[in-house]
Amino acid sequence: MAASLEEAPQGRLRIHTEYAASCAVLHVHGEIDVLTADVLRERAASAAAPLARPRLVLDLDGVSFCDSSGLNALITVWKAARSRRGDMVVARPPEVCRRILARTGLDQHIGVSPTVAHALRRIASR
Repeated sequence: MAASLEEAPQGRLRIHTEYAASCAVLHVHGEIDVLTADVLRERAASAAAPLARPRLVLDLDGVSFCDSSGLNALITVWKAARSRRGDMVVARPPEVCRRILARTGLDQHIGVSPTVAHALRRIASR
């Protein structure tokens, strides 16, 4: 499948999607907040749509900010994937995202990987 790029208002969030090993990899760059969280949710839903069992890797290496709206978007994407017997793994989360996942205990439910390659191996083994 072809890769695609989507931008949030004012270019605050860019998402580049590619497909590898029956998984959608979303490379996320910018800020995930109240103004951009819907773009992340919509882009993830669109990327998951053609997959019978959606397996998503969210590469957050380029994320510079994430607030509670961003956290809610991550939860929504994860729950949507799980509802279709799929899964989601977060790859290369910056410290701001790692902290919020750990403090809320979500890192016990949502897989967190140090690299995209590791995330792809991890999600394929589930």
